[in-house]
Amino acid sequence: MKSVQTGLLGKPIKSYFMILCFSLPVILLIGAYLYMTVSYQKLSLFNTVVHENGKYTLLEVIFYFRHFSWEMPGKAIYSLFIVGLFYYYGNASAKREKHKGGNIPGSRILISGISVAGILIITVLITVYKFGIIETLHGMLQYRTSEIKPVSFGSHWRNHFLSNIVLFSASAFLICLYRIVCCGGWVKRKYAGLYFIAGGLFILLSIAFGFSADSFKTPSYLGHQLREIFGSDIPITMLLSAGTLICLELRYDRAGKAAATYQQPTGKSILYLLRWLVPVVLISGYIIIRVLSLDISNEMSKLPGAQRWSVPDIFAWHFFEHSLDYIFVVSFVYFLYLLTLRAELTKNLNEE
Repeated sequence: MKSVQTGLLGKPIKSYFMILCFSLPVILLIGAYLYMTVSYQKLSLFNTVVHENGKYTLLEVIFYFRHFSWEMPGKAIYSLFIVGLFYYYGNASAKREKHKGGNIPGSRILISGISVAGILIITVLITVYKFGIIETLHGMLQYRTSEIKPVSFGSHWRNHFLSNIVLFSASAFLICLYRIVCCGGWVKRKYAGLYFIAGGLFILLSIAFGFSADSFKTPSYLGHQLREIFGSDIPITMLLSAGTLICLELRYDRAGKAAATYQQPTGKSILYLLRWLVPVVLISGYIIIRVLSLDISNEMSKLPGAQRWSVPDIFAWHFFEHSLDYIFVVSFVYFLYLLTLRAELTKNLNEE
């Protein structure tokens, strides 16, 4: 089996896969912005109120620190999950030169780590300054589903429960597909344990924050989860994360001609893909069917700034509401992967 498959013009298929992961989010964001320019009949929207609560401009939506404080726990766990997943379905290791581990600059790890810490610190400071310590803690401890709704412990986590399962499963499907199509299989690497740690944390926090029927039947929860799945999680957060990992692997962990044989038998590949695809299809399908049975216009009329909106309107600005999520997840994934990869390569070199 060849270690590197090639596509059109002789370029590696891996590069095309990576480009796709980065280009689709950019296309969606540009498309959403252009849609809003037509809807609002303005070319510049940064000072235009676009949020469903009727008070936040596009610029405030992009730098929505209060909302990000609600998202931090879930997005941190997701970052651990996808990095661990990338090791669990890992790249086959080649016998590398002695300088290989040192090719990962410590400055890149440091800068990405500072970026992660900086986003967290700035978010907390700004949220505390504007809304106070109690409200900041309410957000971080998952009490909030909206600024206009009463606080309820664990409500934000439950408001993302099904959509997070879809995000995790879709990410696993994408990584498996990448390994099968672009690499011919995978091997389990040292830091695959991050995958199990993240999965365990997700289960423990889901228990701690409590289960309820809201995730499965409450209209606002169903609508929100549908918008999370298709309005930020899969088309942007997942693709940017996967693209970042593939890019870093191609640069710092490329398997050479001496690559070990992949341990995954080709005959079982479809079963691995189906294992992750089934929950994505079933849960997404269930949510879509339930949402289609709702009176969408009536539900949207309950939102202060969305009485005259269409469904595309409520999706368009939402792509930008998670801008800080995208920056945080990409930075955290970048930091975690380079840190663990350097540690693994250094350990392997010392053992040789």
